[in-house]
This record gives sequence, C-alpha cells and structure tokens, in this order.
Amino acid sequence: MSLPMNLPPEVQRLEGETEYPFHRLMRRSQNYRWWKPLALTGISIGFFAVALIIVIVVMVVALMANPRTWNAENPDEAPDAFLMDPVLNMASAADFSMTMVSLIIMIPAVYFAYLLMGPKPVGLLLSVAGKLRWGWFGRVIGISALLFAVHFALNFGLGALGVGESDPVPASSIPTDPLFYALLVILLTPFQCAAEELVFRGAFMQVIGSWLKHPLFAILLPVPFFTIGHLYDVWGLLDVAVFAIAAGYLTWRTGGLEAAMAMHIINNTFLFLLGAMGMVDLNATESNPISLVFSICFTALLTFVMVKLAAKHNITRTAGPLPAVAPSPMLQPWQMNQPPMNPNQAYWAPPGYQTGTPQDVTSDPAVTPPASPTADYPERQSPNS
Repeated sequence: MSLPMNLPPEVQRLEGETEYPFHRLMRRSQNYRWWKPLALTGISIGFFAVALIIVIVVMVVALMANPRTWNAENPDEAPDAFLMDPVLNMASAADFSMTMVSLIIMIPAVYFAYLLMGPKPVGLLLSVAGKLRWGWFGRVIGISALLFAVHFALNFGLGALGVGESDPVPASSIPTDPLFYALLVILLTPFQCAAEELVFRGAFMQVIGSWLKHPLFAILLPVPFFTIGHLYDVWGLLDVAVFAIAAGYLTWRTGGLEAAMAMHIINNTFLFLLGAMGMVDLNATESNPISLVFSICFTALLTFVMVKLAAKHNITRTAGPLPAVAPSPMLQPWQMNQPPMNPNQAYWAPPGYQTGTPQDVTSDPAVTPPASPTADYPERQSPNS
C-alpha cells in the first residue's frame, strides 16, 4: 500500500489550440506574449540595418581599393559616378551583386530575431515540421522548373507570332560578360528568393497570424509590403501582387515555405538567365494587360498543381500541440515511497527511526525494534564490579 503522496506527479497539458497551421506557429509556445511579435519585428529591422551598413561599407571600400575603377576610360564607370547614380542597372554584375547581397542579409537578420523571440525550434520559421522538408522541396523545385520552362517557351512562341510582342532588348540591358553574370545568378538568386520568402511568407505571416486567427489576414496583409519593393508599372505590380497571394496561399496550404520558395527561385533564376543571354530586358519596368492575364493563368495553374501534389504526398499542414509537461517534483529530504509512519514516530524523524519506550515499540507487531548498539560487542565489565 502506498500513500497518495507517493504517486508520480500528474502530467499536465497546457491550454491552447490543438492544431497550429503555419501562420499560427508563434502561438505554439509556453512563453508567447502579445508583444513578442512586435519585438521580433523590431529586432529583425535592427539586425538588417546593421548588416546593410556593414555590406555598404565593405562594397565602397572594395570599390575604392580597386585600381581598375580609378583608371576607367568611361567617366560613367568612375567611382563617384557609380556611387551617386541612383538608378540600378541590373545588367551590371556589380549592381546585380549589390542588390542580391542587400536582400540576402535578411536571412541572418530574421533568423536571429526568431531565435530570440520566436517559438522553438527555430526551424518553425520554415515549416510546421520545424525544418526544411528537403524531399518535398525537391519535388516542388522539379515541377516548378518543368512548368516554368513551358511557360517561357509559350511566351517566346506567342511573341514570335506577334501576340504580346515586346520591344527589342537595348544594348545597355545586356551583360558584358554573360558567363560570369550567369554564374552570379546561379550562386545568389536562390538565397535572395529564400530571404524574401523567410521575411514576407515566413516571419511576417506568423507575426500577423499570432494576433489574427483567420489565414486570409496572414496571406493578404504582407502583399502590399512585398509589392512596393518592385519598381514596375501598374500591370507589373499587379503581377507581383498575384504572385505574392499565390505564395502566401501555398505556404498556408502546405504548412511551410518550400513551395513558395521553389516557385520564386525558379521564376527569378529563369528570368535572370534569359537576361544574361539578351532575351529579356533586365531593366524593364513596363508590362501590358496581355502579359498580366497570361501570368495570372500560369500562376493559378502552378498553384493548383502544387496543392494536388501536396495532397498526393500527404504533406503535413499543421503542427500538433505542445508536448505534455510534468510539474517539477516536490523537494523531499528522503524518499516518500516508505511504509506509513509509526504513531510513536516523531514528525521530524526519518523512516525507520523509532521513538518511545521499548515497550511501546515492541507492542506493535508491524515494527521491529532496533538492534542494540552493543549487540555485536562483548559485554564490558564495569571498573567497579
């Protein structure tokens, strides 16, 4: 027989939601507070600002230390002209690299902010599984590459037939070293796209979702912030907005950033590689309604295919509740799984220590009197005996 105090502590389950979709993952934490999403946003901006200043200083120093820039025959290539020119030429390897790096540094900024203020593990910034699901990411990369290849082939085919025909690419928008430019595209573009997805479909969606439960808020509210970062006309901005909505929906529907990242990476990589070959104007800012309609139809098709692919492979959409938490055991001076105390035992005495007269101790058959401390030694004679 054991006393109630000897039973193991009861496992307690924290109150809260039973399933957490991607946009609600910041709520999946014992330490969640309403102000933590605000703190995460502020810390991310602070980290990004510091990192951006460091990158700019490094680039300026590297530019000034390069003797080729001071010996440039073209005045437009001089350092002062390069630094003071507010217009970026995305066909220039230097401008392209600076633009990509200034976006890539958002990755460590949002990662460290999430590490400080977000739930654990930090991989919840990527998916409900707490990590990047590489198998699923490989599938969506493959299907995106296939469908985008068909998309651009149709675009150029229709352009050849005079449907949605665009102006010729100007010489200033063609890289002077296509192979080197293509290498930069392959090395930098995936990280640039991943950075934008981590911010706008990762941290931003989870910050909004921590306050507003319905997924539409988390999908739609980041769209204007993502769109205004692109310098296009109204048709181009609408195209970007549709892309952002599709990426947000896929993130919520598949429980992670893999599908949105794949779609973004393949789209940008194909565009920049085509620009390296002089087939696309890398500095174009104007579009047209026909291109917008064609792009919307393709984005809807790609989104539909990815959703069906996720359902076929049973991609997890939500994270379960936090594991049950056992309370800390009560501090005890000795083990509690002992027989009941003898009525004559003092409250301060450890188990097995008997008090009272020998007659009281031996009167209880359930208690064995302690052995005499001199039982194992020969009886001593008193000096006066």
